[in-house]
Amino acid sequence: MKKIVVAVVAMLAIGTSSFAQGFGWGVKAGLNVSGMNNTGLDSKTGLTAGVFVDYRFNDWIGMSADLLFSREGAMLKSGGDKYIAKTNYLNLPILAKFYVLDQLAFNIGIQPGVLLSGKDKVKESGEETAFTTTNNYKSFDFAFPVGVSYEFFNKLILDARYNIGVANISAGKGGKVHNNVFALTLGYRF
Repeated sequence: MKKIVVAVVAMLAIGTSSFAQGFGWGVKAGLNVSGMNNTGLDSKTGLTAGVFVDYRFNDWIGMSADLLFSREGAMLKSGGDKYIAKTNYLNLPILAKFYVLDQLAFNIGIQPGVLLSGKDKVKESGEETAFTTTNNYKSFDFAFPVGVSYEFFNKLILDARYNIGVANISAGKGGKVHNNVFALTLGYRF
């Protein structure tokens, strides 16, 4: 009988702990530094923002999914001239979270993305020209995000992530081009 009582108490404790950690959702925003490999262009900064849901299965494992707007691209400066490629994506990163401490997790997952728009700006001899370049890029992107996150007060989440682009985003016949993005965000869990 004593073993049964201990087993029931242990199951209730585990169930209560899982429920207490359980499900959450919130908003996040931050900055990213993005680049397009094989282009000869330098990285550029952009904004990222969106919503997230997360679930913590136990003390060590959780998962999260974000729906993020992300301004990405690349740029080149030469003297007073400048070329900027801006791409806007709607990304859906889905991450497994491995907690090494109660609030510190290492994250790895997949990230499909959809191109919303593309725009290039060229500034030569003081004159700036902008043109839509959505047709220069494929409409689908795919990356493997890896990173680390830290939770403060069970409400704030600081997340640093590197998205390793694996899909060729160039619609041209030249070489393959991949997005590579480092993002730093701050989230608030409701």
